Amino acid sequence: MAIYIDFILNKLLKYRQSLGLSFFFFGAPIIYFLRDGLKLAPNSTAFTAALTIGSLLIAFPFTIKRVYQTNTLGYLLCIAYSVIALFYLAVYAPNRGWFTNTTVELVYQGVILLSMFIFAGTSINSLKENFLFFSLIICLIGGLSLLYYIFRNPMYVIGMRASISFGGDDEMSAMGNPHIYAKSAYSGVVAGIILLSNEKRMLWRLFYIGSVLLMLLVVALCQAMAIILVTGVFFFLYYLSSINAHNIYKVLKWMFGWQGLVLFLMACGGVYYLWNYTRFDEYFINVSSIITDRIERIVTSLTDTKTASSVKLAGDDSASTRVTNITNLFKSIDERLEDGDWLTVIFGNGYHHKYIDSPIFQTLNDLGIMGFFVFTTLHIVLLYWVAKEVFKPSNNFTLFVAYVFLVTAIQNFTMGMPYDYQRWTAMIFVARFALNYKRVPIVKQPQTALVN
Repeated sequence: MAIYIDFILNKLLKYRQSLGLSFFFFGAPIIYFLRDGLKLAPNSTAFTAALTIGSLLIAFPFTIKRVYQTNTLGYLLCIAYSVIALFYLAVYAPNRGWFTNTTVELVYQGVILLSMFIFAGTSINSLKENFLFFSLIICLIGGLSLLYYIFRNPMYVIGMRASISFGGDDEMSAMGNPHIYAKSAYSGVVAGIILLSNEKRMLWRLFYIGSVLLMLLVVALCQAMAIILVTGVFFFLYYLSSINAHNIYKVLKWMFGWQGLVLFLMACGGVYYLWNYTRFDEYFINVSSIITDRIERIVTSLTDTKTASSVKLAGDDSASTRVTNITNLFKSIDERLEDGDWLTVIFGNGYHHKYIDSPIFQTLNDLGIMGFFVFTTLHIVLLYWVAKEVFKPSNNFTLFVAYVFLVTAIQNFTMGMPYDYQRWTAMIFVARFALNYKRVPIVKQPQTALVN
């Protein structure tokens, strides 16, 4: 027994950074399932913080001997944001006390700074082999926990947005944030597709295919339009970047081989059974109708010249409020410029001055042109690297990081607060590994000689 325990502990120590960081980024669905789904600690912020920060600390580089090379400009911009945010939180927070919880915000900034240190002390060698696999397993467990919860919830009806209710209540009005589960599921899709592309063993290929299909189901049930859009962009870019004569031949050979034939027959049998002996056809038509309707609302909001009023008429209250807030922001900037109030335009209105539900524009309002410049420049730097990595990937790990960052980039325009630690740790992680690894070789750790 001691031998097996020692073996498990050695494996955990060997892969602790991959396991810890993958859970830190993608383990939120599991945390909420344990916290609210199983009611271990309903609506407990302390429980969430303990597991989240604990998973980050698991990756702490205890034997650090060097600070690894980062994307210098990207990392400096992240540091500049933290300096600005901490300064504003200390001396320029107009809504402190009722909108700005200083203690919570300090914890957020502390996690951001801690992540900078941990990522800079983490070698790509400790992540590039196992990070994708651990990420897939964690996303898969999170997706299965969500499906288990909604299928056991008598109040859930197919067509409603799937998520685990905060506090474990059965009332659908208390449902949680579906974007958390959709983002994790999307990351699982990306990890599964990348792992599948290099897998030769049949059973593992079937496992990856099944995992991807299940994650796509979770994305559909959550109905997070931003994630659905990113998923479509991922498949388009991934297969666009993979198109060449050799890959086309391999795909056709596999499709017309015995593996493709077996998978096709299994899929046809499964669809036939579901369509004729279950209510799957009703669910499929209902969900498809809802998704199509929501996409039409988004298209209407982007193409109608009446902006906010058109979004309201389309039935998307969240987008309507966001468009209204952004419009009012620029009206306010124009009025301040006309009144000669240049200081608030340059330096902003203060930490958490107003909730706009678009982080990049809230940065312009709260931190002024200075903070907006840092935020925007950082996105340009990271998205430039993402574009290069997508079409000329260095390795599977960096390709995965590039595709997952697309979610954060889109959400930085469409939802949430600019000060969230989840947002900034994702950007810092990309800034750490946004390098050209064809020019910066990955140095293998020297192996110790065996002693007889």
